[in-house]
Amino acid sequence: MAATQEYYDQVQGDEEHVLALEDGRQLAYATNGPPTSRVVVIFFSGLFSVGRAADVPAPLRELGALWISPTLPGFGNSSPRKPGDAYHTSLVRDMNALLAELYPTGEFDSLYVSGGSYGTVQAQMLYGASYDDFPAGRKIAGCMLLAGFSPFKHQANYTRDLSWQNYFSVGPPSRYVPFWLLQRLVSSVIAKKIKTQEGAEQFLQEFLFLKMDDNERRNFASYLAKVNRTEAGFITKMAEGTRMAGVRTWQGFFEVADVVHSDWGFSPSDLDDEHASKPMLIVGSEKDDTGGSSNVWLSENYKNSLLRVLPGGHISSLFYLDDLWEQLIKSSQAGH
Repeated sequence: MAATQEYYDQVQGDEEHVLALEDGRQLAYATNGPPTSRVVVIFFSGLFSVGRAADVPAPLRELGALWISPTLPGFGNSSPRKPGDAYHTSLVRDMNALLAELYPTGEFDSLYVSGGSYGTVQAQMLYGASYDDFPAGRKIAGCMLLAGFSPFKHQANYTRDLSWQNYFSVGPPSRYVPFWLLQRLVSSVIAKKIKTQEGAEQFLQEFLFLKMDDNERRNFASYLAKVNRTEAGFITKMAEGTRMAGVRTWQGFFEVADVVHSDWGFSPSDLDDEHASKPMLIVGSEKDDTGGSSNVWLSENYKNSLLRVLPGGHISSLFYLDDLWEQLIKSSQAGH
């Protein structure tokens, strides 16, 4: 184990790599862990962030897993998808290319897919992808969704679960106001807020951290001690990622509502037995007003899923990641 642990490095996990794709686009990503590991994790972060892999949960380090965190298309240094390409097919092609870059001969045994907030959309797209299109999907051992979104195409009356904030950002107004006018207005406001590092930190404070109650702040402090970070340092790093998310284009942000409403290539309740056999852990937070509104629907429509609700707000699942990953790993191993 000691030999494996030395592969995990916070500084290296923060380093960005860029993969040139065959269609002329590029994909930014970060990795942390043994490069020849037989266990692979792909984690998609949410809005206003880029792929970073500094802090790998302890149960995955014990497995010697390689953590891969791609930056979503149209954010940071990842190119937007090409016009006319379906989002889910473009994503699968990109992930095939990334895995081929890191594992040219496909020599890994298990793949976990996971995401936070908007990143749960991409995690689900891989989980449900056709094995003809995404051969690595056969190796999926489990999926974890943190504050997840559902495929609205298949969720009737999805608006009943949306907060007012999400109603306007991904609900009907976001679809029917033309030319992404709402998204462009919101992005211009946010861009001004995060123009400077200080502004980005203040934006995150207002959006996330000042909403924490005393109990959540204690959990946050415990998490920071575990990963050897200060609160100021953690928020600074997060703000750097927020600023980087819009460094090249806001295309990824503009299309969020379109992607959530689009065809993901499958319907959760109609997945075949092989897909549905892979365990899914759906994680929500009691005071989350940003994501996770579809958690109950997700748990009712993915056949081998378990819903777990934690105390705290939008990012509180971060503080429980060791426990959550231990639970998912045990569940995946019990099925084999």
